[in-house]
Amino acid sequence: MRLKIEKAVTDAMGLAHDENGKIVLVSGALPGEVVECSLLDSGRGVAKAEAVSVLEPSPLRIAPYCPYYSICGGCNFQIVSEKDSASIKEDIVKDNLLRIAKVDELPPFEAAVYGSFARYRHRARFHVCIRDRKWGFMAKKSNEIVRIESCPLLSSRLDALLGDGREILSAARSAIFENRTVDGRAEVSAFEGDDEVSLGDRSVAITVGDIPYLVSANVFFQSNPRLMPDLLSFVHDNTIGNTIMDLYSGVGTFSAIFEGEGKKVYAVERERRCLVLSRKNAPSALSFTSDVALWGKKSGARPDTIIVDPPRTGIARDALSLILSFGAERIIYVSCNSATAARDIGMMDGYGIDKARVFDFYPGSGHEESAFVLSRR
Repeated sequence: MRLKIEKAVTDAMGLAHDENGKIVLVSGALPGEVVECSLLDSGRGVAKAEAVSVLEPSPLRIAPYCPYYSICGGCNFQIVSEKDSASIKEDIVKDNLLRIAKVDELPPFEAAVYGSFARYRHRARFHVCIRDRKWGFMAKKSNEIVRIESCPLLSSRLDALLGDGREILSAARSAIFENRTVDGRAEVSAFEGDDEVSLGDRSVAITVGDIPYLVSANVFFQSNPRLMPDLLSFVHDNTIGNTIMDLYSGVGTFSAIFEGEGKKVYAVERERRCLVLSRKNAPSALSFTSDVALWGKKSGARPDTIIVDPPRTGIARDALSLILSFGAERIIYVSCNSATAARDIGMMDGYGIDKARVFDFYPGSGHEESAFVLSRR
């Protein structure tokens, strides 16, 4: 099937229409390209396909950075430079605002933040098969483990672990014993801090800008600490007032930036492992282990600024209604999926977007991070 790619959409998929007018989302294709595709899923309303050959390449297309790109399933967008990746993802975010949030006009976008492919990832999940003494990452569209000697995107210590394998295998054996896994397979999460690596629940220190954090491999923390200071500054500089709600607060990533400023910060996160670390990273914040919607109904708080950083699924309806009921002057929405963010923003009656910014924390993949500053109108 030959298709002309019209634009890029969420997850860096190329959007095209087939001869019958049906939408086809194509992986491995760029806007403006003509590609020969293999159909993966015909779907009802939208089909999915993969580009198998590029007949008319985009001038932006480059050779993949990693030699395992065509084998490993870890990256799916190493076909443009880091700068062009950020630009394409900004276009995706803008399209989602217009198409899904249905904004009348786009807000000002600050310059997109991006960095190098090389050694940016401080967090990884290794797949292990003890029976075959094999470890690495999953192959594309497969449950097979690809043995990778070295990943050029991993931080130096994580790459050394991957190459040697002994600590990964040891951690996998412990996980298999603890969980009584019968197939001999396990996943091993790893996170590199300033001086050491966490495998599992042990916390390590990492400094982002001038802010110290304690993080373990089993909680979420951004994989790209080089770019995180830009996001932290964006959130800090756009926060107003002295009462702040940090919802879906994780390990206190944003709560920590207000330490020592005398502000009243509520940190709300339902994952208990995160809250243990949050209380250490942001000791002056009032930390609560709860679902956002349940906590908010009884909190009695009246925030000036609400910071939300939900999972890829976005904000649940009951939580969104509650957030709006607080009547905060400002909402800062940090998103790892601009499609669900646009959906939520479209339902934020009484608020308008002042500005936005894209943070390409995951160059080489289709994932984008974005942040939106909304004010009450």
